Amino acid sequence: MNAIILSNFHPILVGKLINQNFINQYTKFLYHFFQNTKANKTITFKDVSDHVDRYAVSSANIEKRQVLLFDEIEHFIVNEMADTDPSKYIFPVGFEFLSDSHYGPKIEMRMDWFKKKLGYVFDKFYEYTSSKPENIIHVTCSGYSSPSLAQEAVINRNWSDVKVTHSYHMGCYGAFPAIRTGSGLLSLSETKGRVDIIHTELLSVHLNLTEFSAANTMICSLFSDGFIGYSLYDENKFYMEGLKSNKAGLKILASHEVIIPDTLEDMTWDLGEYSFLMTLSKRVPVFIRKNIKNFIVNMCDKIGFDFELEKDSIYYAIHPGGPKIIDYVVNELNIDSSRAYWSYDVLKHKGNMSSATVPHIFQKIINDPEIKVHTKVIAIAFGPGLTATGLLLEKIA
Repeated sequence: MNAIILSNFHPILVGKLINQNFINQYTKFLYHFFQNTKANKTITFKDVSDHVDRYAVSSANIEKRQVLLFDEIEHFIVNEMADTDPSKYIFPVGFEFLSDSHYGPKIEMRMDWFKKKLGYVFDKFYEYTSSKPENIIHVTCSGYSSPSLAQEAVINRNWSDVKVTHSYHMGCYGAFPAIRTGSGLLSLSETKGRVDIIHTELLSVHLNLTEFSAANTMICSLFSDGFIGYSLYDENKFYMEGLKSNKAGLKILASHEVIIPDTLEDMTWDLGEYSFLMTLSKRVPVFIRKNIKNFIVNMCDKIGFDFELEKDSIYYAIHPGGPKIIDYVVNELNIDSSRAYWSYDVLKHKGNMSSATVPHIFQKIINDPEIKVHTKVIAIAFGPGLTATGLLLEKIA
């Protein structure tokens, strides 16, 4: 069987990247509003401010994030918020909430917003890639509809023979099962036609500012909206018919995935009445630290690749579940942090975009002239389960 090549990466910006300091400050306004609309509940803005300053991810780790929910009030956030008395702040239209629940719009309204906003991602990707694929895989853990956005994209282009597959609700590791599925579709195809994978992660639609807790404040300040498309090619097809102007890509050498025992409740992503609900326990970094080295060694052993011997020459695409996650992996593997530069950089400039994050790191690695052809790349991510998943790749051009 021919190798599979990942290439044709196109990050797509739907809204604006907003300064993290502004977002954290506006979070204080929203927290203050929601907490003080609850019956028999009063909290001062100073208490809210101190809480957010203590538990939110700071601008030292994330400078900007795309938060589409805040796009229409960016002018207030940037130009008026500093001079506004929080107690006199008028809640914006579009942030409707029910007086008896205080949870904001119900799930159907949030899903409708997802569907109205994100057809643009498919339109933009197919401006860059106008030819028809054989398969499209739609990846998201933040919004669903049927017919899906991917099916609408196919219908709108009269691509009646393009097959659509949905890879949904897997959280931060979602790119990996999608790539595995795409590889299977390619291997079964008689024509070896291109597989396009498109991620639409609108995490801001699930912003939950009614739960006034340290964990929720961290979550609200970490996750961002992220959108990207890319393609899988059969190796022979890639060199014959792939990208004309840029043949750079990543060749898949091995993959690996395990569910870590006794961790089912440590990371969850469930459907609630009003929004999707996340839990993230303090034990997650501990499990990652304890298991990561054996996980990577076992993946490399599949092709006889000596990780210990080669680890300092490898480049790393580590899903930044948070600033400390990358540090934990780097320290546990005993590698220089510069080998994971783009993992830190994507987190700093775009935040945690769930399943879309690692593909953004891939795009940076492919386009980085300092990372030479034939450099091995290890990609790893974690998600509910607790699932650890990875790829061993090689940069090609």
